[in-house]
Amino acid sequence: MTARDLLVTLAVLACAARAGAAGIQGQVTHGTKPSASAGLLVEVLGLDAQENGITRQTKTDAQGRYRFDDLPAPAAYLVRARYDGLTFPGGGAAFRAGEEGKRETVDFMIFDKSEDASRLQLTAAQWVVMRSAGVWRIQQGATIANPNGKVVVVPQSQPAPLGVGLASGHGKVESIFGKLPDGVVVKGDVAEIRGPVFPGDEGFGLQIEYEIEASGDLVTEIAVPSGARDVAVYVQDFGVEVDAGGLHPSRPARQDDMIYQSFIGFDVPAGTRLPLHVKVLPPASSASLVVAALLAALGAGALLFFVAAPVVREALARDSAQESLEPESPAKAALAAALHDLEHDFETGKLSAEDRERLREDLRSEALGALARERLGSEASEPGVTAPAPACRSCGRTATAGDRFCATCGIAL
Repeated sequence: MTARDLLVTLAVLACAARAGAAGIQGQVTHGTKPSASAGLLVEVLGLDAQENGITRQTKTDAQGRYRFDDLPAPAAYLVRARYDGLTFPGGGAAFRAGEEGKRETVDFMIFDKSEDASRLQLTAAQWVVMRSAGVWRIQQGATIANPNGKVVVVPQSQPAPLGVGLASGHGKVESIFGKLPDGVVVKGDVAEIRGPVFPGDEGFGLQIEYEIEASGDLVTEIAVPSGARDVAVYVQDFGVEVDAGGLHPSRPARQDDMIYQSFIGFDVPAGTRLPLHVKVLPPASSASLVVAALLAALGAGALLFFVAAPVVREALARDSAQESLEPESPAKAALAAALHDLEHDFETGKLSAEDRERLREDLRSEALGALARERLGSEASEPGVTAPAPACRSCGRTATAGDRFCATCGIAL
């Protein structure tokens, strides 16, 4: 359970009326040194429904086992242990109203330290560019993989092994909790990362944000000082034209009813600097907006009528006394949304007239196929069989920590 998960859990606990007692127990283990887990300081940090802080401490026995009794409940807790000067996050537990007396088990591992950062890899770097109240706001995320079996910590006397490039002219850099995590130092336009980077594909996750004062366009660079396996940039589309250098345009992403233009790159070498220019397009005149809206409505209506004509003819052939109570076809709803996005892109100059007509024809073909699948779905589906849900609804890629969008296809997570 992360700190953000803890806050979400507190919202669920807020309606609790009384406090009882709960418990957390578990075992701390070391992969190669069984005796290293004996006598360690273990701590639980919690918040109750009124957001009062709770702290308990104990020590592990000879086998690394620990136990906390009489923990206030309802509340949410994080467990951690101290070993070799490092704090190892163990996991979380939450107790809701009515779960007084419940016990949770949280087992976790500790590792030795190493200064060898040669195998660390920046696996994902992500930019999300937004504009609010005349200020450009940038959120950046990064994920670092550590294939070593040790925690990598690089001292200040050595060069930082990895860095995350920031936009030039940035303001104060902070995390969602108001301060930078341990082991991260901002020097100029680079956030240096020294660790601790724990073993695993998500050994270290960075989430930072800052503002850039700019009255008009945003002109900066996407700097990749350490190289990255995946780079993704998402720009809030409120009528902008984006030049993301050598990154490839991807399908638009949607989140919270807002569309983001997306750009992706793979295996970006160290030292790469890509220009990023977000040009704010002038608003269209009121007359052109009215004409565009009328044309879009007429085009969408004609296409929807053509697609739905076979279904309408079949419905009229039925008993006239029978009234249909079926909900609107998902295919029609999806087609209407796609047509809206298409006309928006054409109006803002992102599509030529030829591309617009080609995409409209593609949408028509997809809608016909979707309607056919809907009509045959009840016969073709097997009852009781549920497909496992992939990590990404579009491409199945496993998301990394802190990502708001899929780095491959751009869909919102």
